[in-house]
Amino acid sequence: MRALSADQAGSIHPRPAATTLILRDGGAGLEVLMVRRSMRASFMPGAYVFPGGAVDEADVSGACLAACDESTEMLTARIGGPTRVGDQAAAFAVAALRETFEECGLWLGARAGQASGEVERERHRARLRDGAALAEVAAAAGLALHTSVLQPWSHWVTPLGLPKRFDTLFFVAPCPTGQHPREDAGETTSLEWVFPPEALARQAEGSFQMEFATVNTVRSLLPFASGGVDALLEYARGLRDLGPLHPRLRVGAGGRIEQVLLPGDPGYEEATLPAG
Repeated sequence: MRALSADQAGSIHPRPAATTLILRDGGAGLEVLMVRRSMRASFMPGAYVFPGGAVDEADVSGACLAACDESTEMLTARIGGPTRVGDQAAAFAVAALRETFEECGLWLGARAGQASGEVERERHRARLRDGAALAEVAAAAGLALHTSVLQPWSHWVTPLGLPKRFDTLFFVAPCPTGQHPREDAGETTSLEWVFPPEALARQAEGSFQMEFATVNTVRSLLPFASGGVDALLEYARGLRDLGPLHPRLRVGAGGRIEQVLLPGDPGYEEATLPAG
């Protein structure tokens, strides 16, 4: 893959986005839900990712904010402070809830029996996919937008030089009791609960495609792989410094991308894009 030139790259601005690591306790230990993107997708076709997507303007509508179970001030303090997105925190949180419901049919934060049955949830999910606003769907379902269930985990910005860039907050949240994820057969073609060490082993052997930020995020789960969901969420609630990570591209002859570097990696400070 080739990087854009510096002139081209300067016109590509990161779009706000949110993604959620949905967690459960499995037989081997902690499991995280991952979805496989369609091979027809314009971004990361065929890759395994966490449910998520870009923030929409409607995510900060008055109706959406009124449906949240936290005030915008609480969200700004709890999420916006540690991640440094400030008063945009509500938009990121609502987007995380919306994308999770749209891509895998889970209404995060709903108590057992509160989110109706699977057939009813699929009906509301279809309305969302057909263009209904999330606040409208929430009102019809009699549910709140449970932003309080989301704990910020990390903050990544796509490297300069790629044709699509996102400024993404990663959240963690427990899988709601009594709900079972289902792929949308559109953007995502399958889903899978994965044990982090197994996912990394499969990625290393080439049978489980993940991109750079996803691989590193799965690695971040390893200390909790045997400890379970509660231990991870307790740790997440104590995180106070989740400023954005800015990977850089090491670019070789002809603009070919040779490596993605993180702060502290050898060559990070010298990594620049070719001019012209």
